[in-house]
Amino acid sequence: MEIHFRYNVLILLCFLFLSVFADGEAAGRVRAEDFSYENIALGDSEQDLRMRWGEPDVQNEQVIWGIHLKTFTYGDVVVSTSVQSNKVVDINLIGEKYRLRKNVHYGSTSGYLMKVYGRTERQFLDGNTCLVYVHPVHARERLILNLSSENAALQSARITALPLTDEEADEMALSDDESFVELDLKHGFIASKEIDVSALPKDEHVRLGGYGK
Repeated sequence: MEIHFRYNVLILLCFLFLSVFADGEAAGRVRAEDFSYENIALGDSEQDLRMRWGEPDVQNEQVIWGIHLKTFTYGDVVVSTSVQSNKVVDINLIGEKYRLRKNVHYGSTSGYLMKVYGRTERQFLDGNTCLVYVHPVHARERLILNLSSENAALQSARITALPLTDEEADEMALSDDESFVELDLKHGFIASKEIDVSALPKDEHVRLGGYGK
């Protein structure tokens, strides 16, 4: 009798464990690996990019929210690095050939995307309806999944450390967080607002909003 009872308890515990595991898989969640593509991640150097992917098809420069970027086009993938740091700050996946975790690809349904990455509210950015996921550790790194306006299926994906709005760019530029230095946001903010800083003391501790101690 006791052996039978223990056996039933063991079966019940196994069933509960499998149920919890299945629910977790069904709900999905974003992972650190989702913020890289084919061995290139945000924060990697331009040298790493060239070493792993070779020379780009096209190389250009552009300025977004005052941030000076170099862009490298590899087929349907555009990787941007900060001129200030030479580090990757944006990976833009367009076209129909890209593949993400669990075979997420062009045309994947929004239901499947939420099954893989977790449920989140849809947002409207740059004229597109999208799902935005935040890195589990680095809050300023986002995975943006742009959806079709017709059937809400995946069109393009973007992995980025860049600000998403003007307001966010200004907030980041005025922040004391030293991790933003690599984006050169403070310089871009000053330039875009046409702030005259010529009279400020040439001290490395001078900051917008006051002096550092």
